[in-house]
Amino acid sequence: MDRLIPGPTLITRAYDAILAAICDGRLAPGTRLTQDELADRLHVSRQPVAQAVSVLKSQGFLRERGRRGVIIAPLEREFFRAVYQLREAIDPMAARLAAKRCSRPDAVMGKRLLTAGRLALRNGKTERLIHADAEFHAWIYRLSANPLLLETMELYWKHLQRAMHGVLRRRSTRSKVWDEHQAILSAVVAGDASAAAALSLAHVRDASDRVVMSIPESPHETGFLPTLPRLAARRTP
Repeated sequence: MDRLIPGPTLITRAYDAILAAICDGRLAPGTRLTQDELADRLHVSRQPVAQAVSVLKSQGFLRERGRRGVIIAPLEREFFRAVYQLREAIDPMAARLAAKRCSRPDAVMGKRLLTAGRLALRNGKTERLIHADAEFHAWIYRLSANPLLLETMELYWKHLQRAMHGVLRRRSTRSKVWDEHQAILSAVVAGDASAAAALSLAHVRDASDRVVMSIPESPHETGFLPTLPRLAARRTP
């Protein structure tokens, strides 16, 4: 008999497909959908979609709207302000730890990621820039050797990707972001933990100003925070 190779379940695939469409803007904030519509789009039955939708609601990407109906969660300024406040604590810590551990192969990887970001700048596609940005910060989290840092930020970076589209359409902002990344990388590679932490904190505060202020204030904000632990529900399928 042939050996069976485990693969992602339909629930996981539905979750991944819906989340990707939300994060890259194909499903814009405020878009109204039903589970039947989502099942039709994904060419699957409603059952895996219903379970994927349940997880996405618990994580703050979807909101309920009537019987079987959902809405793509709006961008809320106070929620993203809270995310950046969290990053003000986590990112400098990660950069400080990364600088203490950065080996030659780690430095090579960091430089590759920076090069990928610069190429994305020249390419001009916002999706590539957002992906490169997330990859650069994930590299620092991994290099810190504290698995809780990456795990804590994994879900919130998905939320951040939703808000970054509008900000990164401005070319002046794009270049500034990668100049800041280069400075952080240089400090990490040099093993300068204090400089890496300080540069990372400044970078997060600049990003907070850019992203949070790009989101209009809404009188109907919910203050919703995703259910924790972050991806435990996703792994269940």
